Amino acid sequence: MKAYTDYPIKELGDKEWEIAPVRECKILSYDNDKYCKVQIGKIKKEIKICYIYPKKGRCGKVKCITSKELINL
Repeated sequence: MKAYTDYPIKELGDKEWEIAPVRECKILSYDNDKYCKVQIGKIKKEIKICYIYPKKGRCGKVKCITSKELINL
């Protein structure tokens, strides 16, 4: 499933606690609780669903993805 995130990715040069660019990601799996495994380029990370968005945008500007949207992964 295609989505977007603005979560800082250390492997891409982002610094923790600084604003990261909005990036397209692919949701690979959902733990049925709070986390998704996503792929951004060749990097795979676990990210909280509150930092994953169905539309391109930033935290607080667009709604995060919901568990209902992820349940069929």
